[in-house]
Amino acid sequence: MSDPNEPDPAFQDELWKRWASQSIEMQCWQWPEFRLELMDGQLRVGGMLAGSHWLLQAALTGWGLESAIAFAPLEQWWEALRLAYGVSCQTSEEWQRWAESLPLASASRSADSLLLGSQYTGEHRWVRDHLRQSLMVTLGCSHLGCCFGPNYGLQLGKDVLTPDILMLTAEQLATNRFHDCYTELPAHLVVEVSLPERRGLDEGDRFCLYEQAQIPHYWIVDPVGQRFSFWQWTPGGYQPVHLDSDGCYRGVDCLSFSPDIFWLTLDQNVSPYTQKLLAFTSLQQPRQWHLCREPGSELGYGSMPFAPTISLEPQPISVEQFMSWCPETKLEGPPFPLIGGETGTRNAIALMLMSLGLVETVKLVAGYEWVRVLQRITHEQQADAGRRERWWQHAKTIAHQLKQDHGVGGVGALIDDVPLNTWSRIQLVLWNVPEQFQKWQVVQTLPQSPPVELIEAVWALPGEWLTISQEMQVLSR
Repeated sequence: MSDPNEPDPAFQDELWKRWASQSIEMQCWQWPEFRLELMDGQLRVGGMLAGSHWLLQAALTGWGLESAIAFAPLEQWWEALRLAYGVSCQTSEEWQRWAESLPLASASRSADSLLLGSQYTGEHRWVRDHLRQSLMVTLGCSHLGCCFGPNYGLQLGKDVLTPDILMLTAEQLATNRFHDCYTELPAHLVVEVSLPERRGLDEGDRFCLYEQAQIPHYWIVDPVGQRFSFWQWTPGGYQPVHLDSDGCYRGVDCLSFSPDIFWLTLDQNVSPYTQKLLAFTSLQQPRQWHLCREPGSELGYGSMPFAPTISLEPQPISVEQFMSWCPETKLEGPPFPLIGGETGTRNAIALMLMSLGLVETVKLVAGYEWVRVLQRITHEQQADAGRRERWWQHAKTIAHQLKQDHGVGGVGALIDDVPLNTWSRIQLVLWNVPEQFQKWQVVQTLPQSPPVELIEAVWALPGEWLTISQEMQVLSR
């Protein structure tokens, strides 16, 4: 079996031929499936390290090389260039001569322009959503459990996957290992809707991980061929399970599923909430549980202070770091790519730098571009002390205005980046805030430079609280 982390050359050729002969949007073919997962200590986009290469390259283009340079000392970046290109430059003049000797980057097709997407993204999304809604309706009526996906985390040891659909039973929901955004438990059922060009991912890496985790039931759906593959875990590993004589699958306890009815209702575009002919059926069970929110702290976004470890070589990402820093799986622009907002973009870039290392990162953009930007930032950092002083004076001015004009009881400030960089901002922490205070309105009145972020202390995330308690300077009280 070919390595599912590397795009299949045969599919690459086929995709390029079809793209060249059809009038479609390039992004459908070039963009990988946008799911963010932790596999082998790496952030993988669409289940592939090649997807992480693509997203980081897009981020460097859209946000500038400064967005990555901010996370490591300049000397580390110069050393990364030496190792990546096999040069021994030391002085600014040597780097300038080397950069000027390089050919301009070619715009022709290369190894960096792999087509990582699929022409069947629409079918994939439609089948996934319809199947999840159908299962959700049945589970809600029968009280067997709940289903989640597609961006709900499934922790399997040191990995965190985001299956298209996963089901937790009522008994699993009653444990303290089920959380808002992920579960520590091996799901009772996992469903992956395959993209035909990336079928090796679901039949390779993910298959092995689900099998090793002893997830009882695993379904693989072919949205184009309209086929289901059912797998059930045994002490000997996953074994295929076939339909009963009436065309139904009953491998999951108390649940019956008819693939024929599912494809029929899908083709007829019948809503799972109104259809009378159900693909899933189950006898109603007595409800012995309900979901509720209880006070307490648990691992989630913002649980840990943002402090990525960036080096020349890849650095493993822990589950705690991934859950605390990984942004919402929402890809927007401009600037492109905007990954779950500006802070989410910052976090994603840092996680990809940890996954690839600086040596691999500098290969994503032409060497002369790195030299140009690194030399400019070197000059900017020479004036960092004066710039920081101006920022502190600006913070004190705003703190005074917040107290005098808006009645804010106390204001503290964080300016923790040394030196200041493209992600730096003045963070003002507010407490004893009047009820009529409208933070979003106040933010709109502040100057755009330097950037200012207002944080009400009562709404600070756990990771922010730790930083606030250790580093905040009180400006007014």
